[in-house]
Amino acid sequence: MKKSLMAPLMILGLCSTCLAALPQHPDISAIEEKLLEWVNMERTARDLNPLRFSQDLRNVAIKHSKDMASQRKLTHLSSSGKSYLDRLVEAGLYFIEIGENVAVSDTFDEEFIHQGFMESPEHRDNILNPEFDMIGIGVEYSEDQEYFVTQDFSQSLKLLETDEAEKFFQDEITKIRKENALPPLSFHAQAGAIARRQSRNRASGKPLQNIAGFFGETHIQFITTPMLVIPKNTSKEIAREIYEIGAVGAWFGRLADYPGGTYLITIFLFPMNPYEDMTEEDFSKIAIDAMNSKRNQKGIAPLKLDGRHSKKASDISSQLKVQQAKSYVLPGRLIGRQILSYVTDDPRVWPADLDPVITDPGLRRIGIGYPGTKLGSQADGDASADGESVPDARIHHQVNVLSNFAFESNI
Repeated sequence: MKKSLMAPLMILGLCSTCLAALPQHPDISAIEEKLLEWVNMERTARDLNPLRFSQDLRNVAIKHSKDMASQRKLTHLSSSGKSYLDRLVEAGLYFIEIGENVAVSDTFDEEFIHQGFMESPEHRDNILNPEFDMIGIGVEYSEDQEYFVTQDFSQSLKLLETDEAEKFFQDEITKIRKENALPPLSFHAQAGAIARRQSRNRASGKPLQNIAGFFGETHIQFITTPMLVIPKNTSKEIAREIYEIGAVGAWFGRLADYPGGTYLITIFLFPMNPYEDMTEEDFSKIAIDAMNSKRNQKGIAPLKLDGRHSKKASDISSQLKVQQAKSYVLPGRLIGRQILSYVTDDPRVWPADLDPVITDPGLRRIGIGYPGTKLGSQADGDASADGESVPDARIHHQVNVLSNFAFESNI
């Protein structure tokens, strides 16, 4: 959030002869309207967009003018010590950039007051700031027969509902892909619910959720923007051809660096998996070759792939998937054999804590069960809007590849 320079302005009155020609005690709202006309004449003369009148800003401005009149003091601080920024936040307004002009004059001539602003560099910069699009003007006539004037400027912030913001960024991602002659990403709703939770945690200062075990290889982009813009470095990442699935989560809030409010966006980018369309036979061969390479390094005899064990491992994979269970009670006939279950997007990779089992010299035969599910599948249904009911994606969302291994010792 940028804040323009602000300085009080004392405007001296006209001569008594000039004042005699002016009507006495004009309508305050008429002065405010004329000052707005002068501001927009200056802007349109320089090919700048005219400012739109904001009743909310006018309420803040008139309150401050009344406060200055009661203090008999020209200042940007309220009687309680609050700045213009503080007053906007207190009023519940959202903004990107702000500026404020204040002045006191013993004449109500609008052109005279306006020229006083234009002859002051700081006040002129606010009037001609190309980023501003809203204005509110408040004038108060004091007991000392002086006119206290406040001009409050802002660059407005477009407010979207959470799902609208997420759809906006999805559309922007699609545009980036199209501009780079790349196919659009498929957006995964349940991964998006977790991305939304990440954004909400960022907004509230809570720790981010560890998603390392959920989706396999995931590239994450965090964006903080009040302007609904994707930064160049993020656009460059989105434009890489390796991605096929994405997820977007949005949240809106005020941060110390963005007191006027900002969108916090989390983008998940999932690379194409060269193994996801592989047959079970090919997948199993790559997996066992990788395990035997590990065993060979330790001088241990290779494992043999056992079809009977592989069928049982596949059956267990299917039951885990259908039951959406975090654990599976093994049938009695499997007692004495080890069943290991984990998620991987690469058959050559397994959790490091399984190394002692895979390199156990006592193991001889292995069965591999491979359902071959993809992240794009949404068999388990959509997540709730706030993401709270998202189950454990490591198994139940069929993220990447779910594998089960049945090991039998010295049989």
